[in-house]
Amino acid sequence: MAGLGRAGRWWTAPQRLAIASIAREAQPRPLWDRIPPLETIPADDGDPLSPFVSALIEVVAVDTASINREMVDLISERIGDAAYAELSAIVAQVAAIDQLCHSLGTALAPCPAPSSGQPSRERPDGMGDVGGHIHMSLHHEGANVARSLSLAAEDHDRWRGLVLSMYSRDAFLEMVWTDRALTRPQVELLAARTSALNQCFY
Repeated sequence: MAGLGRAGRWWTAPQRLAIASIAREAQPRPLWDRIPPLETIPADDGDPLSPFVSALIEVVAVDTASINREMVDLISERIGDAAYAELSAIVAQVAAIDQLCHSLGTALAPCPAPSSGQPSRERPDGMGDVGGHIHMSLHHEGANVARSLSLAAEDHDRWRGLVLSMYSRDAFLEMVWTDRALTRPQVELLAARTSALNQCFY
């Protein structure tokens, strides 16, 4: 969680913590109270966490199945593709940590205090079009999901670190696990079912 309290490449520390807070509070809505379509929410250039951005955070947190290329084009036009990637990576980190806490029956991890500093506004090197909705690393071997947020650089690395620590540690390429409560096929079945229920893009 400590990384959320530092300025990223596109969002300040207070903005990043606000993104995390909105994501934590987001809950799936009933059919009669859906998140308004993003194209109907006016842009507010004077407030980085405008109603548009707040609604986007909620979409990323609880309604990812609604995200398509047209929506991402709109988001990129409004806030930029790299800012969108960083926002998504923040939400992904919070979701992973919070779900682990819920599963263990423990209190949610507290967010850190914000530090000073401004976003660098630097795009990572080596990004390009690999067929996704936003640019990703051109230098990656493996599944696209593993580089899906690489435009977010450091936040992508933090998210990947969480995934690996909770999923496989350093044994991701091993097809047989003998030192765990669940076998590799059982873990993959749970992962596939969870992805299907969440209508994962990948």
